[in-house]
Amino acid sequence: ELLGRRIPKDTGIAGWVLGARDPIVVDDVAHDPRFAADFARGTGYVPQGIMAAPLLLEDRALGVLSILDRPKRASLSLVELDLLGLFAHQSAVALELFEAGRRAQAALDGDGELSVLARLAATLDGQGAEQRVAALALLAALEGVLGRSV
Repeated sequence: ELLGRRIPKDTGIAGWVLGARDPIVVDDVAHDPRFAADFARGTGYVPQGIMAAPLLLEDRALGVLSILDRPKRASLSLVELDLLGLFAHQSAVALELFEAGRRAQAALDGDGELSVLARLAATLDGQGAEQRVAALALLAALEGVLGRSV
């Protein structure tokens, strides 16, 4: 099973893509020194070619989107490489949204560092207008102490 398999970030062509933060097309991986043949054999599938792009979000590299054994054509069009880059970017955004959702759910469930904020928000929601104004002023002061502007 290859789908969703984690590869160490310094391994193979995907590791190179992650480190370089550049897309790549290798039509014959057997002759590329970056190819991790032992790892590929361990998955039960050894590709002949790979097209890969990094999953980048702002300054973070989240992973690599790889297409194995794409149909052979006389030449690779830049449109194909651009399309892979667009898919990689959308995948990075989706991963970030998924992780944010998990963190939010953990906060709502009372798990994790953000759970106290979720409890405060729920308590604040149930207060009268005067108490809510006072609580928001207190939170604004705390935000100022922590170095953020309101």
